[in-house]
Amino acid sequence: MSDPTDIRGGYSMIHVMASSVIPASVSSVWGLIRDFGSLGRWLPGVKSCVIEGDDPGDRVGAVRRLEMGDVGVIREQLLALSDMDHAVTFSIIESALPVRNYRSTIALLPVTDGNRTFIRWCGQFEAAAGHAAGMEARMPTHIYQPAFNRLTDIMTAAGTRS
Repeated sequence: MSDPTDIRGGYSMIHVMASSVIPASVSSVWGLIRDFGSLGRWLPGVKSCVIEGDDPGDRVGAVRRLEMGDVGVIREQLLALSDMDHAVTFSIIESALPVRNYRSTIALLPVTDGNRTFIRWCGQFEAAAGHAAGMEARMPTHIYQPAFNRLTDIMTAAGTRS
């Protein structure tokens, strides 16, 4: 976690990050992550996740609509997807969360010792002064890490290593 920097209008710029190692190959984990519409499978708290319109889940510009149990509807847009780098970047374009200008990247790297995957989820956003500390603490511990745990459970249940 980082020290919030006060910026215009009483908002603070926050940078958060979490990482983990998943007991499956990069190609197996990437198969779930690269589909922008699959978030509901591996992020706890998602009641539904659909890609709006006719865009496929791997097209840059696609918008997904999430119905979340605790914060209502969130709409996110896919900004970048790289099969070479095993990375996806997206932004929140509509949300009841007390944040603005949210941008996030999930990246995967191979761990060759044991054919595992290193996953790193970084986010940056602006939060109103009264919400900055809470959101800075919540993102990595209540969103990113539970997603890693769910991905681990999915991969373990599938027996996926290659």
